[in-house]
Amino acid sequence: MKKSFSITPRVIAHLGEDLIKNESIALLELVKNSYDAGASHCHVHFQFVDAKVARIEIEDDGSGMNADTIENVWLVIGTDYKFKQLQERPNGRVPLGEKGIGRLGVHKLGRKIQLISKTGTDKEVVLSIDWSQLDAAREIDDFSVEVSENDTPVHFKDDKKGTLIIVEELKTEWDRRQLREVYRNLMSLNSPFAHGNDGFSVEVSSNSDVFQGLPSFSEIVENGGMYFGHCVMEGGEITDFRYEFKPWRTLEKIGRRVILHQDWKEKHPEDFLLLGWRVPDGKTTPESYPIDLTAMKIGRVEFDIVIFEKEPAVFKLMSVEPRTVTAYLQDNGGIRVYRDNVRVYDYGERDNDWLGIDLRRVHRVGGNVSNNIILGSVRLQRVASTGLREKTNREGFIEDDVYHAFVDAVNFALSLMVRFRNEDKERLTALYKSNRVTEPVLSDLREVTQLVQKCVKKPSDRDEILGYLNRIDKQYGEVKEVLIRSANAGLNLGVVIHEIDKMVAALKGHAERGERQQVIDISLRLEKIVTGYMVMVKKSDVKTGALNKIVNQALDNYEFRFLDHDISIVGYDRKRLLNAQFAESQAISILTNLLDNAVFWLSFARKESRALSIFLTDQIRGFNSIVVSDNGPGFNIGTDVAIKPFVSGKPNAIGSGLGLHIANEVMNAMKGKLMFLEEQEINLPPEAISTGATKAIVALCFPKKG
Repeated sequence: MKKSFSITPRVIAHLGEDLIKNESIALLELVKNSYDAGASHCHVHFQFVDAKVARIEIEDDGSGMNADTIENVWLVIGTDYKFKQLQERPNGRVPLGEKGIGRLGVHKLGRKIQLISKTGTDKEVVLSIDWSQLDAAREIDDFSVEVSENDTPVHFKDDKKGTLIIVEELKTEWDRRQLREVYRNLMSLNSPFAHGNDGFSVEVSSNSDVFQGLPSFSEIVENGGMYFGHCVMEGGEITDFRYEFKPWRTLEKIGRRVILHQDWKEKHPEDFLLLGWRVPDGKTTPESYPIDLTAMKIGRVEFDIVIFEKEPAVFKLMSVEPRTVTAYLQDNGGIRVYRDNVRVYDYGERDNDWLGIDLRRVHRVGGNVSNNIILGSVRLQRVASTGLREKTNREGFIEDDVYHAFVDAVNFALSLMVRFRNEDKERLTALYKSNRVTEPVLSDLREVTQLVQKCVKKPSDRDEILGYLNRIDKQYGEVKEVLIRSANAGLNLGVVIHEIDKMVAALKGHAERGERQQVIDISLRLEKIVTGYMVMVKKSDVKTGALNKIVNQALDNYEFRFLDHDISIVGYDRKRLLNAQFAESQAISILTNLLDNAVFWLSFARKESRALSIFLTDQIRGFNSIVVSDNGPGFNIGTDVAIKPFVSGKPNAIGSGLGLHIANEVMNAMKGKLMFLEEQEINLPPEAISTGATKAIVALCFPKKG
């Protein structure tokens, strides 16, 4: 059956020209229409004739259109069809286009247009428009559009449905650069995950080599992603976990690494017990709390993530074209949420940092990921997740205690994956970054000094320039020393303030009850802490001193905290005398930081009996040492990585990743060493062995003589 009717051609033509900025955007809008029509796949083909694009085909497997829709919607300007789609959300999707002007893009592209479409129940419809006839039309009625219906489908056979648009007699020439940019833009419309209702794939092809070297969507993920994580959370723990580091085939210096749930759980069971962090009422610092997904009616949570590597020295070695990968991540990076495979909006959109990933990256210079280098999905079961209530506009969950626990659980799992990724990233960049010495500034200064000595021939000029360079060298060293000392003390400032805050609260309680002796005792402890902190921030020179003075001061600073966390100090003899060379304030600060780490991990491991061992020893040749160990979980990242700046094994990125790095720098500055030991490498005190305080053994080794 064929039907002819008149349209307002000049209006449509002008709107197509004016509202759609260029051909690239026009094509992008047409593919977005395929997504809005519920398609799972869209194929765009560029047909070349005599080295020029002569024909563009856009085909999808969406819901299709019947003759009535084409006549009253597709060929009519200003309908509310898109608005109704937005309200009704067919297939649970949020339409990419809201204004209903995307279809005008086809008129921007070419003069000859053919549209073939079929729904699941209606006849196949064919529409043809030839704008070249418009100039010959004297009246509106002279230019008509014919829509025909095929009783037997010609294109969409075997119960298939969808829409095919063919554009010929193109209005502009497409150059190679423009086509490759269009390819990248179209690739960005691919959904990262096929399991959700927003699963959508775009394929771009041509009968020429114009797209040669540009990666397909599968190549973007498989050859662009490097760190892969999967976990399942149920009840109060992670019940399944897999992390895989898959370096690209171009990275021959480093091998693949896989961490499986059972293998890691045997060594570090605490890593799989779900914890969140929140600030209790009346408090100023966050405290951990256990998360039970079942009790909070969140149910089983599945989490998958792919992390990409954008370190410039490594990124340039990617086996696929980098610009397409970057463009794709720019539009799709983030972590989406699905409930029974239906996407919950707008988690994972560019402007919704619902996990605070980018915020943490801003607050901490390194060690974290950002939304534009990750693809992630979180999957929930509707029946089991009734505790998560959707907002009335169906855009996200109501942000109550259950929601915050859900966010904390996902962040907990994410931090575990990022921790493993950071280890591999450190080793990777160490192998592929340009070789530079540890002190890049001093290295550059020395190179300049050598050039001056070699190239400046006049002695007076040479001596004057070298004088400036020597002063810069000296001033840099002084600035660095001040900054490290300040950072060293600053790392402990938060802990000290927290302890003082708690002791003042206790002091107030005892005073209100008239408990004189307790008030005196806590006042003396407060005085010790304040005095101890003053020692930490004072500038001190390296000189011979007694190591027990350092340990005694640090233990006094933490006495109240050890009591609060029920931690026993074992193996320490306050009267044992060993002298060494050290700067007092710096030594107290780095030992305090080691004690702070031990307190955190002993609490994190939820051990009932907590022991921390400290002892002085001369077992390490050439040094007298303070050795600290505990019965916590031990190091969960490689010790070679632990001393790198901004790398932390603490969950949810709550650590700065600077403590051990600064400790290592300070020990080196004092001509000492920071050493990580195994139990077999040193004779620990009997009390340490009997209490199991044989994990995370760290030695601060100070030289015996200057």
